[in-house]
Order: sequence, then structure tokens, then C-alpha cells
Amino acid sequence: MSSAESIREAIVATAYLTDEISPDNRSAPTPCDQFNVHELVSHMADVFAMSTAAATKNRPTARPDLQATPDASLTELGANLVIAWATPDAFEGRTHLGDREMSAFFAGHITLFEILVHSWDLAMATGQQLELSRELADASLVTAQRLCTQPARDSGAFGIEIIAAPQFGPFERALALTGRDPNWSA
Repeated sequence: MSSAESIREAIVATAYLTDEISPDNRSAPTPCDQFNVHELVSHMADVFAMSTAAATKNRPTARPDLQATPDASLTELGANLVIAWATPDAFEGRTHLGDREMSAFFAGHITLFEILVHSWDLAMATGQQLELSRELADASLVTAQRLCTQPARDSGAFGIEIIAAPQFGPFERALALTGRDPNWSA
């Protein structure tokens, strides 16, 4: 599976998650200590917009407005993200992901990882399950092994690594590398 296909599959695998967001659970905690459900969806929208701009070698113009319909907005941003990363040169050259310049290939893989990890956060916080293909789970672990370094932990990007149980699959091991407890529940 190509990197663009992985991003598309990740968006498809997570598109339903916003269906369970209600006024009652918008302030609920998530496995990501930095965000409640509403803040997490806002963060995901920002990531989707930044990543779409990175794929097109542009800078994001404005923060997405999620006040009216957060689920529809995130769905639309996800569709735009898939289209942007499917363009022939999206993974080529250099780009900016937010304020950081990096290879477009790396930006695409950070995007994939952000989609998967934060979608899991949203699924857990809203009492849902995130079902991923083995390819996406494997890709998440490879990316986590590259991203979850001590300097990244020191900067606050990731928590302290959790020791993964032997029975954990690749996605659960990736979550543990980020400092998330794969057994987290609300």
C-alpha cells in the first residue's frame, strides 16, 4: 500500500468516530492528557488543515471553524486531506508542517500517525473501537519507533513510554511508545 493509500485508509477507518460526539461528552477526558473530546477534535481539525497545506506545499491560511458542526467539518477536512496527499508530488521535496520544515515524505507519515493515534484517543473517549488493518497497525509502529525519541519526549510531544505487554499488537505497541496506555478507558 502506498503512503497516500495509507492516509486514505486511515481517514476511512476513522470517519465514523465523530458520530458519537454529543454535547454531553464534549468535555469528557481522552487518553491524550492535553485534550478533552472537544479540544481533541479541534486539534485534529488543525492537524488535517496543516497537513493538507503541507501536501500542497502551502501554509494553512486559517484555523478551521468547528463551532457549528464539528463532525461535518472534520469529515470535510479529512476528505480534503486525502485528495491533497493523493496528488503525484505530495510526498516529494520539502514542505512545512505547521512551523517546521521537513521532507514531504516525513510530513505525510507524521500525518498518518497523528490520524491514527488521535482517532484512537477519540474512539476511547467516546466508547468506540478503532479497527485498523494490519498494514496500518504495522505502519503506526514503524512511525512511532522513529518519532517517539527521547528529545521528542523532552519537548513534550510524547509521554513516558509505557511497557507494552507481550500480547500487544503493533498498534498497541505504537500507542505505548507515545506514552498512552492501550488499556485506557474513560
